[in-house]
Amino acid sequence: MMKLHRRSLLLAGWAATLVAVAPGVCADTGAATNRKLVIIILRGAMDGMAALPKTDDPDIHAHRGALVDAKAIALSDGFALHSAMPGLAAMYRANEAAFVPAIAGPYRERSHFAAQDLLECGEISQVSADGWLNRALLKAPAAYSAVSIGPSQPLVLRGAAVNATSWSPAVLPEASDDTLQRLLDLYENDTVLKASLSAALGADRVAGSMQADGMGGRAGPAQYVPQLVAAGKFLAQPGGPQIAVVSLEGWDTHAGQNQALQQRFTALDTGIAALKAQLGDIWKTTAVMAISEFGRTVRINGGGGTDHGTGGLAILAGGAIKGGRMLGDWPGLKSSALFEDRDLRPAVDARSMFKGLLRDQLGWASGDLDSAIFRDSAAAKAMGGLV
Repeated sequence: MMKLHRRSLLLAGWAATLVAVAPGVCADTGAATNRKLVIIILRGAMDGMAALPKTDDPDIHAHRGALVDAKAIALSDGFALHSAMPGLAAMYRANEAAFVPAIAGPYRERSHFAAQDLLECGEISQVSADGWLNRALLKAPAAYSAVSIGPSQPLVLRGAAVNATSWSPAVLPEASDDTLQRLLDLYENDTVLKASLSAALGADRVAGSMQADGMGGRAGPAQYVPQLVAAGKFLAQPGGPQIAVVSLEGWDTHAGQNQALQQRFTALDTGIAALKAQLGDIWKTTAVMAISEFGRTVRINGGGGTDHGTGGLAILAGGAIKGGRMLGDWPGLKSSALFEDRDLRPAVDARSMFKGLLRDQLGWASGDLDSAIFRDSAAAKAMGGLV
């Protein structure tokens, strides 16, 4: 029996991990596992038109006024990137980033909770108990594994037992060496529980240095960089997971939007750059996708912000991405073109992007994507050429 020297394993965190982890979570399957996918969920509905304004649209200033960043960084096709994200602009010019404006899932109401649940379970209208990434892992073309970074496992990974685990900052007193040793002794003869505890201990060893990097504290933009660094540390480990899911909260900007988004865009931009640095050479074979549950209204509201909308924005980054491009069609901002006379009309189904990344980045079969993973979704064709 090995002697443990780490004190930072949290019993509550391990218990949560125990439910989700199957044996072999860190199995190395060779060259196929060198490709990585990072899924960033921007919770609260990021204003995609503030992040990536279509500055040559003749109606944008009339609708948005002071919400249009005067210092936005010109990219291509009449789009510009908010000035708080120079790192992503540089990636775009280096063909390591792309953008998908006017994207949304099939949901057409405006509840954060319902929209997030449907985005993560991959359904059209009825929320399921399992997420699309959980179902994908059940059909994985190799022994893939995943890690989620945050206080709880997101719906996208919940469901049947798969090779998935989660990590979050310490919130309880540390467990002593004696307690950890007793746990290992207790589960010595239980193959499943012993393997799960070992996986949790492995995750804790990877995360040990993260505590000193400021992973504790409340969720919000101050946590974006540490969370993305944490994801990079897990993915960069030899035999580590192929997929990371990171939840970044705080994107609901009904009032005072300019200042709030300045902070969040800066943190997101810095976080993605930090993820790249953490991954090193692995960045070359990594695809990063960031998306919100929906977009925001085209028109500015009375509080200097925006309200819940429909069409949003997806950000793609990574050395594996065929970047330097705007993907999809721009529906325009004329009042007659808006969805319900208030929102950017969706032009891309988010499920099509999810499918394209799963198929072309990690090798999932199209038949499984259309039926078992995104059920009854054959009409949402996988986007090709993302990687």
